[in-house]
Amino acid sequence: MNNLVLLTIAILSLSSPFIQGFSSFQLPIRLPWDAPATSFLTPKSPIRPNDKVVIFGATGGVGQLVTKKLLLKGYKVCVVARDEDKARGLLLDEGDGDDIKSCLEVAQLNLVGDGKASDEELQEIMKDANAIVISVGTTAFPTTRWSNGNTPQAIDCDAVSRIANLATSISNDVSKSSLRRIVLLTSVGVTRTNEMPFKILNLFGVLDAKRSGEDAVKAACGKANVSYSIIRPGRLVGGPYTNLDLAKLFQIEGGAENGVTLQYGDALLGDCKRDACAEGVVQALENESCVDVEFSVISNEEKALSTGEWGEAFEGMRR
Repeated sequence: MNNLVLLTIAILSLSSPFIQGFSSFQLPIRLPWDAPATSFLTPKSPIRPNDKVVIFGATGGVGQLVTKKLLLKGYKVCVVARDEDKARGLLLDEGDGDDIKSCLEVAQLNLVGDGKASDEELQEIMKDANAIVISVGTTAFPTTRWSNGNTPQAIDCDAVSRIANLATSISNDVSKSSLRRIVLLTSVGVTRTNEMPFKILNLFGVLDAKRSGEDAVKAACGKANVSYSIIRPGRLVGGPYTNLDLAKLFQIEGGAENGVTLQYGDALLGDCKRDACAEGVVQALENESCVDVEFSVISNEEKALSTGEWGEAFEGMRR
């Protein structure tokens, strides 16, 4: 037996109060050869499969695609919709298995107008959410979609602000906190309303309302230590089509692939394929580098970004 072993035995056999006290004091020490401990989540950690995502605006074009992408990745998804049967019909395909169907929950309620949900109803839906996606909206100009109070001010500002404030008020209670990320979709042009073509688009205040919603999300997340992502897509093109606009009438598809151009702030102008925008939402939820960023996105004809390239882009946009 070598001297090192003898010395170790001698130390361990000591019965002094110091040694006894030290040996009974257990520290959370991991040796290099130990298996990795369960990772600790911070309030701004990205989400991961089996987490719960609540989606507002899931029956819209981008919302449908985001929902389906998350279900396929193994997330639990709760969508908020006015009509449960319609939502399930849009979001589930005939070939979807029971594993996917069981991961979809539909909460039937209104955000605006007659019979809109109470604060308590909204908080009940969001109380165990790990992330929230807000992809709501209405038409920029008065149409029948403005009926029952579904105006830009009501949906893009008031409803978005209420969602953000109620969600983060839950997360302020540490014992109940699970929320880590909020992703909000708005539009390019929210900071350029004095420029063309946004001056025309904003004639009835849609961009002003969206900008107010952005400010509310950032303020609420800042108070609650929850990360946010503000995504400002260009004109949405490609299916699924949900609004009667020129992109629908002429079936404008946008980029041949899901290639995108990203830029910090509100600096781009162009079309954005809905599927590319939806992929941006998923990347913003899952990417470690997407913490408190706001960016504009349009489609291009280049190859789709890899997850690593999305991360590099997010990292470069953090301020």
